Amino acid sequence: MKKAYVLLGVVFLTLFVGFSISVGLNISSYTPRFLKDSYAYTQAKILRTNTKELAKYALFQAKKEGFECLNSISFSYPNVKDKIKFEYFYAFAECQNGRLININSDANLSKDGVIIVNISVFSKLNEGVNEEIFINEKLRLVAKENFWTP
Repeated sequence: MKKAYVLLGVVFLTLFVGFSISVGLNISSYTPRFLKDSYAYTQAKILRTNTKELAKYALFQAKKEGFECLNSISFSYPNVKDKIKFEYFYAFAECQNGRLININSDANLSKDGVIIVNISVFSKLNEGVNEEIFINEKLRLVAKENFWTP
């Protein structure tokens, strides 16, 4: 009978030691993971801030190359898994194949020539669950009236 109690005590002691080690490893690995996630989130916020000027530049460059408007631009930066996307919306017309169609004839371009840019920054850290960062921001660009003249 004593051997059964000893065996039962050894099993419970083994389970307790295993549980303690598992919890200890889980708690000790939380801090580096938290720091890594904070670093990635800060990097995504910095990318979002810098892409505001890039969205303006892309629209200006498209205008220089003869396009009247842009629908969207997307690219991968700084890694292949990371995506940055610009979507352009025009308050007075629709954009199709780089040309403005269905222009509102009542639009006053000095007031209504607003371009809304939806900036999306998506960062995929690992293939695991909940290890991705998505930051979205809308930017309003008020273009001068001479921007719309060819």
